[in-house]
Amino acid sequence: MEPEQLGLEFLFQPKSIALVGIPSNSANPLVDMFLRPLVEFGFAGELYPVNPKGSKVLGLEFYPSIKDIPGAVDYVIGAVPARFSHQVTQDCAAKGVKAISFYTAGFSETGEESGAALEAEIVNTARRGGVRVLGPNCMGIYCPKGRLAYWPDFSKESGPVAYLCQSGGNSIHLVWMGAPRGIRFSKVISFGNACDLNEADFLDYFTYDPDTRIIAAYIEGVKDGRQFLKVLSKAAEAKPVIILKGGRSEAGTKAAASHTGALTTDDATWDALCKQLGVIQVSSMEELADVIVTFLFLPPCGRNVAIVTAGGGVSVLAADDCESSGLAVPPLPAEIQDQLRHCTTGIGNILRNPVDLSDVFFDPQGVANALRIISSWQGIDLLILPLIGGVPLQSGRRMSYDVLVDIVPNWGTLPPKPTAIVVQPGTHPDASQDAFRVQQEFASAGFPVYPTMVRAAKAIDKFISYHQRRGQSQQEDRNCKI
Repeated sequence: MEPEQLGLEFLFQPKSIALVGIPSNSANPLVDMFLRPLVEFGFAGELYPVNPKGSKVLGLEFYPSIKDIPGAVDYVIGAVPARFSHQVTQDCAAKGVKAISFYTAGFSETGEESGAALEAEIVNTARRGGVRVLGPNCMGIYCPKGRLAYWPDFSKESGPVAYLCQSGGNSIHLVWMGAPRGIRFSKVISFGNACDLNEADFLDYFTYDPDTRIIAAYIEGVKDGRQFLKVLSKAAEAKPVIILKGGRSEAGTKAAASHTGALTTDDATWDALCKQLGVIQVSSMEELADVIVTFLFLPPCGRNVAIVTAGGGVSVLAADDCESSGLAVPPLPAEIQDQLRHCTTGIGNILRNPVDLSDVFFDPQGVANALRIISSWQGIDLLILPLIGGVPLQSGRRMSYDVLVDIVPNWGTLPPKPTAIVVQPGTHPDASQDAFRVQQEFASAGFPVYPTMVRAAKAIDKFISYHQRRGQSQQEDRNCKI
C-alpha cells in the first residue's frame, strides 16, 4: 500500500469503539444494527455503549458520555438525533477519537439551510480536533477482518471485493444478495452524505489495499469532480472497477439530492468518463452482483459459447440471450456430434449447439461424458449450463440441479473450459428453496452462478469486453515502447 494511504487503515482496525445513543433495550433496532453484530462478530477490542439514561445492554455497562470512558476510543458510532451531533463531535475531539460515523440523518440531504449549516459545523469541529467523519446519514463500516459489522447475519468470511456505497440500504442489499453466490468482501463502506471522507478517499484507498482485488461502487454524486477523476483513473488502471450510478433520470436526480444531498453529473459526461477510463458500468443492483460474480469466478475467455441444457425451448431462448449480448454460439462440428450420439440414446436430443441432452440429464455419468466431449472442441471458449428446476418425475429420477451437483467433485477430470451455471427455479412451490441450495453448492465449488440466462449473458459480455479492452490497451502501450 502506498504510504499516503495508510492514514485510513485505522478505520478498519480500531482497538476500541464507543456507540453513542444506543438504548438499553436489547430488542431495539439500533442495538440489533450496531452493537449486537460487533458482539456476535467477536470484535476483539473494547466496546463502550454511551447513553446518560442507560444502565446495561448485552452485558456491557453504559457511560454517560464519551468523555467519561476511562480508556482510549478509536472509533465512534453516532446514533443520536441531529441536534446532539455537534456536542458528540466536540466530545470526540476532546477525547482524541480518530473517526466517527453518524447514522443520524437530518443534515444537508434535507435541502434545508439549517441541516447544511449543522453538517458544516460538525466538519469544522472535527477537523480542528483531528477527527475524521463518515457520513452523516450512513451505516458505516463492514470489515470481516477487523470484526466490524453494522447488520446481523453478515458473513464473517473475508473476500477480495471492496464496496463503497453512498446508500446504507444498497450496501446491505449487495452483501445479502451476494452471499449465496460466493461474494465475500474485504471492506464495505456506507458513506452517506460524505461531508468529510468521500468517494474519492475510499476509492483511492481501495486502489492500494492489498486485500482488495475488485472494486464495486454505488454512487449518487461526487463532491470534487477533479479529484474523483484523478483517483478513478488510478483505480481503473490497477483493478476492475464496477460502478452503479444512481440519479441518472430526472426523478432519480431529485431522489439522490434528498437522499444524500448528492450533486449528480449529466449522463453523457458520466458515460464518456467511464468509457475513457475502462470503468464497467451497470444499471441495477442485480447486474452489479452479476458482474462481480463473473470477475470473481470466471477466468478470461473468448466469446464462443457452448450451451448445454435439457429442453428445446430453453436451448432456443438461451441462444437468443447469448447472441443478443454479443456472445457467439457456433454449431458443433459433425465429428463432435457423432461422439455425442454414441454417449446418448439419441431420443429427444439436439446436438448442434445449443446441446439439448434431455435423455441423459438425469444421469451424472452421461452428462459428464457429454460435457467432456463438448469441452474438447477448440472452437468454444466457454460452457454455459442453464438449469431450470421443476417437479421430480414419479420414477424417482432427480432434476438437473442435483445431477450436475453430483458431477462437481469430478469436474477437474473434464477439459479445462470456463463454465458458468444458470440456476433458475421452476414454478413448483418447493423449487425456489431447492434452487437456493443448489446455487450455494455451485458457488462454493467456485462456479459463477446466475439466476437467469439473460443476466448471465450480459454479465459475461461485460467481463469479456473489459479484458479485450485491457488487452488492446496493453498492446498499444507495448507498441509505443518499441
